[in-house]
Amino acid sequence: MYAFTEQFGVVVVSLNSDVSMQNAVAIRNWVVDNLIKKGKAKIVFDLTNVPLVDSFGLGTFVSLHKTALSSGGAIAFACANENVKKLLSMTALDKVIKNYNSVMEAVNSLK
Repeated sequence: MYAFTEQFGVVVVSLNSDVSMQNAVAIRNWVVDNLIKKGKAKIVFDLTNVPLVDSFGLGTFVSLHKTALSSGGAIAFACANENVKKLLSMTALDKVIKNYNSVMEAVNSLK
């Protein structure tokens, strides 16, 4: 189970661990089953407490982004650390899924 809140019709999912091969599939399945399939396709991932995202985790976010788009939503990141920002930039994923300095900025971008 993952912690989430809803603000202005946007769901904020607070992740508290690495997003890696060990847990990315579980995160994806939970988001799809508990949010997107229930009509909550505008999602901000609060990465404040996420020290690492590996390539498998990036692929999971791309998959979630596509699923959200096909359901009329989108995803955004908030509060990624410098290492995660660098990875997003190196892979050009930051052009597709935007990262914001605060959760509120990310929520405002999707509402």
